Amino acid sequence: MKRYISILLIICFIFTAIILPVFASDYILAPSDQLEVKILNQKDLDTKQSVAPDGTISLPFVGRLSVQGQTLSGLDKLLNEKFSKYVNNPQVVVYLIPRPIYVIQKNVRTETWDVKEAKSINEAKALAGVNYTENIKHGDVISVEAGDKPDFWEKNWYKVLTGTAVLVGIYATVKK
Repeated sequence: MKRYISILLIICFIFTAIILPVFASDYILAPSDQLEVKILNQKDLDTKQSVAPDGTISLPFVGRLSVQGQTLSGLDKLLNEKFSKYVNNPQVVVYLIPRPIYVIQKNVRTETWDVKEAKSINEAKALAGVNYTENIKHGDVISVEAGDKPDFWEKNWYKVLTGTAVLVGIYATVKK
């Protein structure tokens, strides 16, 4: 059993260490992508950027730079080249920050809406509830119903009792 677990752990390590970064580096940037640009040993130049609708970002020293259609690895190389004019031997790393998932919960009992931001798919699944079965991905906006609908008596008990009291009062007045 320990042997199988060891093999499974090795496979997971290889997948996360080798295969996932390859897929991430092939990701093509588009407007509204969130990027974190870090230059090692240059904390003052680290920045978080959102790709503008025109496909550009703005960086210190470099200025406005078109990144739409580029891969993360291509952007790493480009930024290393651009920052080499200002920083001796820069080591630039670009991270893609996943877009948040918004879960809109409608409370059917109180007929109110609550918008919650989930930072991970698991958090979004937890907020959506066990009845939500569709696939969830970053950037989605999910609408779900929460709570139980009130039954007739729970929603209208005051009206029923008030109406009954009025009828009893009218009956007592007419009977005299």
